[in-house]
Amino acid sequence: MKWIIRIAALLAVLILAALWFGYSQIDKLVKLGIEKGTPPVVQTDVSVASVKLSPFSGVGVIEGFEIGNPKGFSGARAVHIGRAEVALDTSSVSGDKIVIQHIRITDPEINLEAGLGGTNLKHIADNAKNFVSQQTSSAAGKTNAAPAGEAAPKKSVKLQVNELLITGAKLSASAAGIIPGADAKVTLPEIRLTNLGSGAAGISPAELTAQVLSRLSSEAAKASASGQLKNLLQGSESKINAGGLKNGLNKLLGK
Repeated sequence: MKWIIRIAALLAVLILAALWFGYSQIDKLVKLGIEKGTPPVVQTDVSVASVKLSPFSGVGVIEGFEIGNPKGFSGARAVHIGRAEVALDTSSVSGDKIVIQHIRITDPEINLEAGLGGTNLKHIADNAKNFVSQQTSSAAGKTNAAPAGEAAPKKSVKLQVNELLITGAKLSASAAGIIPGADAKVTLPEIRLTNLGSGAAGISPAELTAQVLSRLSSEAAKASASGQLKNLLQGSESKINAGGLKNGLNKLLGK
């Protein structure tokens, strides 16, 4: 009888050790997934300082998330998110669609830079849109080409985000090479997106990325056209001629 108890105790210890090891790796796996999965979507460097996610409550924090600048832009980074809070519905993790109750991003730093082909944010947002379009076309082609009786391609991860909130975003705008010395800073209004992927099909991580970047790019363009930012940029008028200022502003606005 004693040997049965000992074996049971040993099995319990091994199971707990395996669970602990698995849970201890979740943060690393999520961090790796972000750093490896996002660059192909945005076509630029992406890094994350740390990820802390509780497998029990589903609540987590992502710190030091950065999206680098595309080629052709001088700044080191386009977006820096110091802290983002995430809340998962843990009961959905094993299902066809992972439900995220909320993503709350506070005080991100957005560096808007104008180049000859438009702004850096527009470049990144367009890259994400193109990636989603290519993935959709590729998936449709594989499904149609699958021989009779052969299983359809494995579905990618699908998400549902009930709320995505961005508050206190600080926009730094510059037009390096277009308006020398012109730069300005403003705070963007609150950005709130709801019910993303609420349909049966859900939304892919790439589609989520594309939607968020598109909204950021749009809000940044609006801020660039605001009186405060435009006046600051026009403070550089003495350094360049009126035509150069107009062209520079148009570049910054993505025109």
